[in-house]
Amino acid sequence: MSVLLKILPLAAAAGVAVMNGDALKKSLDVVDKVRSAATSGVEMQGIAEALARDFVDDKNLPVEDFGGWLKENMRQKDGRETRDKSKDPWGTEYRLTVDVPKNGFSVLSAGPDTNWKSEDDLNYFYSLTGIEGKNAISTELAKRAQSQASKQGVSTAAGTSGSTKSSAPGTSSKKAVATSPPKPAQSAEERLSNNIEFRKKRAATGEAEASFDLAINYFTGEGVEKDYVEAKRLLEQAVKNASTETLREKAKIHLENLNKVLNK
Repeated sequence: MSVLLKILPLAAAAGVAVMNGDALKKSLDVVDKVRSAATSGVEMQGIAEALARDFVDDKNLPVEDFGGWLKENMRQKDGRETRDKSKDPWGTEYRLTVDVPKNGFSVLSAGPDTNWKSEDDLNYFYSLTGIEGKNAISTELAKRAQSQASKQGVSTAAGTSGSTKSSAPGTSSKKAVATSPPKPAQSAEERLSNNIEFRKKRAATGEAEASFDLAINYFTGEGVEKDYVEAKRLLEQAVKNASTETLREKAKIHLENLNKVLNK
């Protein structure tokens, strides 16, 4: 197998920031399921980046109707719908949680066993600090997210204090829910183009995760022309600025493989 073919599966799975690897390997003993896991990881990354772009515009996250937001915004390349886009490849609805202490949000999947709070759950966390600074999440959004998480039985780090009292229908608490009109659905090409531009802006500031993701785009030619030299530069930047050892090691592996390609 060529070096190029070896690196592609790593690139496909790179979008999942938190994954219990050993448990996932035990559960995914069928090739089709492995492909689904990689697909879900890339999809979760795209969802997170689209949410981040919307957040820049309106400082809001669709915590009350995440499924509706997904159906409205996620479209296949050819326009056909082969599955419900509010659900992961295994048919379970994606979830959205907010983490105030970490200043970001997570896109969650129940994984191949379709059961929440099990070892193969997938979690893509996105930090808003790089695009909106510290304390990007408002108190109102944190309370709404905490309320929604309670309904779903999801643990959350919303960071709000005090108890939430239930109120009768028609009281002012209902007004606290901010809603915005749905945005026009984007095609797969538009989504990819927007994601590339978003990554370029973040990578220009030195952000390691964006540098890594953009390097993979330049290596594979997805959304941009193949440019191994630029991919190498971005991977080196990711290695240098990585805030976690996991990201640093992933970038090192890809950089080593890329150097083999360049030195052929």
